[in-house]
Amino acid sequence: MQIPAELPAFPTPTLLVVSDNEHALFFRLLDRELTPSGKLELHYPVKDDVERTSGLSAGGAHFAEQSEKLEDEGEHRFAKSLANELYRRLQENDYEEFILTAPQERLNEFVEALHHDVKSKLIKTFGKQVTKESPIEVLKRILEAA
Repeated sequence: MQIPAELPAFPTPTLLVVSDNEHALFFRLLDRELTPSGKLELHYPVKDDVERTSGLSAGGAHFAEQSEKLEDEGEHRFAKSLANELYRRLQENDYEEFILTAPQERLNEFVEALHHDVKSKLIKTFGKQVTKESPIEVLKRILEAA
């Protein structure tokens, strides 16, 4: 996919990472080309296989609750999986710089999970959920926000 002339070219291999809480799309930027470069997905357990807490209330009634921590644990696992994937790609010389988009409430967790070598390649972050937008639109929004 061609990067429009109104946007700057990327003279060094740059990875655009567009993520939410359970998916990440990777795009390679080089010169005026934007090329899809894979995806990462987190799969939560099926609804019948969720962690639950059960017991008796003070009045003797039985109760069961789904653990609210399960989703948070999944999102934490995703941050670690994303960090591992970015480290693997760096070791394979897949990029020299990268741009990370993630929902604002998760962005710091994602950045903190990065290996220090990967973190040194991070040139820009964008705290919005933009996974449903085209990669060119995402790139435009990131560059306009700068």
